[in-house]
Amino acid sequence: MIEARDLKKSFFLGGQEITVLKGIDFTIAPGERIAICGESGAGKSTMLHIIGSLDKPTAGRITYGGEDIFSRSEAELAQWRNTSIGFVFQFHHLLPEFSALENVMTPMLIGGTGGKEARRRATSLLEQVGLGQRLAHKPGELSGGEQQRVALARALVMRPKAVLADEPTGNLDEGTSEEIINLLLDCNREFNTTLLLVTHSPRLAARMDRTLYLSNGRIREQDDKPVPGTV
Repeated sequence: MIEARDLKKSFFLGGQEITVLKGIDFTIAPGERIAICGESGAGKSTMLHIIGSLDKPTAGRITYGGEDIFSRSEAELAQWRNTSIGFVFQFHHLLPEFSALENVMTPMLIGGTGGKEARRRATSLLEQVGLGQRLAHKPGELSGGEQQRVALARALVMRPKAVLADEPTGNLDEGTSEEIINLLLDCNREFNTTLLLVTHSPRLAARMDRTLYLSNGRIREQDDKPVPGTV
């Protein structure tokens, strides 16, 4: 479903080129659960953002079902991203002036879904994540774990092909973290949604199907021997 071929990314700082990704290749099957691990600053979030089309590579390709997503226009890419990718971040990025229900409805309304259907699907998902009694509450009235549940419902409401999660439990206590991860895995099984998860937690990575380690701009599989000069 998702393929990267010779993926590279560089930034320029003070006239100096800083290369973050140095030619990455991987293939991810539909419904697969992947952990992306590595030290802070290794480029894990950068790679995830490129996979989700929030950022563009300097070179190389990301394809979904054989199609290079960056061959689309900006408008087409934004529409594709809204319908095909769900994002869950360490900081939930909920709209503070909107209720939980309105936050989850927003992607559907942007995508052209009617208000009645958007409300029905958003309500159903919030009930699934245990927030059926909190629909009218705004983010400031919810706990950190509840806010992340809203973010998860929002990520799933368009029934995306893939959910990309960047340290989704980084700001949560151990018990709440476990609940959020269980919800992510339940949704992966129920909807056959591909799950890519950036994490520093070996315990969390162990619950995925595979782990990709990012170091010195390159990746290796969990059971591979380190590539010389990359670890």
